Amino acid sequence: MKKLIIALLFAIPAGLLAWSCYLVLSGPPQPYFGWQSQMSADEHDRILAVLGHKFTIAAFAVTWAIQLGYLAWLGMKWRAENRNEPQNQRGPR
Repeated sequence: MKKLIIALLFAIPAGLLAWSCYLVLSGPPQPYFGWQSQMSADEHDRILAVLGHKFTIAAFAVTWAIQLGYLAWLGMKWRAENRNEPQNQRGPR
């Protein structure tokens, strides 16, 4: 059961990172909006709103992936420390 929890703690950040990469790469390209542009200001604003939303979600996903990955790393270090520490050297609790 503990190995499953640790595996999930590493799989979730990896999944979040993959999802954030997908969001960034699957978004429409940022449109050119100059004097030669064929699109209206409303179309331009709609595309930029989609891009902004996707990039915001991707940023949150990366942030959570980093935090959960660090939590998994701390859990592994704590578990290894508890496993390697002899029983007679533990202090009173």
